[in-house]
Amino acid sequence: MSYGEFTGHAPLDTCAFWPVPATSAPHTVSATGLPPVLVVSTTNDPATPYQAGVDLAKQLGGALLTFNGTQHTVVFQGNNCVDQYAGAYLVDLTLPPPGATC
Repeated sequence: MSYGEFTGHAPLDTCAFWPVPATSAPHTVSATGLPPVLVVSTTNDPATPYQAGVDLAKQLGGALLTFNGTQHTVVFQGNNCVDQYAGAYLVDLTLPPPGATC
C-alpha cells in the first residue's frame, strides 16, 4: 500500500500508542439498499492512501473517480473535471465511466 507523501506511517504509529483500546477491528463496509456510491480518491493524497479509496469503492460496489494530484480534498475545490463528475452524481446519481481519471 502506498501512503500519502507527507504523512507516511504517522497515523499507524500514532494509533499504536493511543491510550484507549480499539472499539472495533477493521472490517468491510457495505451500502446495502442505497444507490451506487461515488468515491473520489487522490493518487498522492497527503493524508489518505489512494488504495483506501480503491478498496472502499470496491467494497461498496460503487464507482471510483481517480484524481491525479497531491491534495486531500478535491471535490468542489476548483478542478472542473472532478466537479463535473461530482455534480452529475449529486444531481441525478450519474456515475463516471469505469477507469475515469481527472
